[in-house]
Amino acid sequence: MELALVLVLMGLAFSHLLSTARYQVDRMAVWGAREDLAGLLHRARMEAISSGGAEVVLTASPPHAKLISRGDTLASAPIGENYGVALGLSRGREEARLRFGPLGLCLIASQTLGITRGEAETILVVSSLGRVVRR
Repeated sequence: MELALVLVLMGLAFSHLLSTARYQVDRMAVWGAREDLAGLLHRARMEAISSGGAEVVLTASPPHAKLISRGDTLASAPIGENYGVALGLSRGREEARLRFGPLGLCLIASQTLGITRGEAETILVVSSLGRVVRR
């Protein structure tokens, strides 16, 4: 009887730990994808300053971002493939283009990027000046 009670308690504890571990894995995936996007946006600003302009193309399906300058793709972040996350763009768009001018400032209105996987979610806000805020 005591052994059965111990096994039931261990089973309950294990199931709770498993769901917590799954959430932590999802959380690390969305954080990793967020940091990849933030790094690509920072690189786009630096490229715009050095070459006179740059553009980041964000695609919701499949979740992907690429940095383009002078017609060449300089960097790519396939966050859906690398992290298994979903990317939500402002106003439910499928694609967004963030253009950076020679001063490193964004030439569009602000964008809110939602990154999700399972129950985990994070938000990356790109201001109209090109600054990135993590939420």
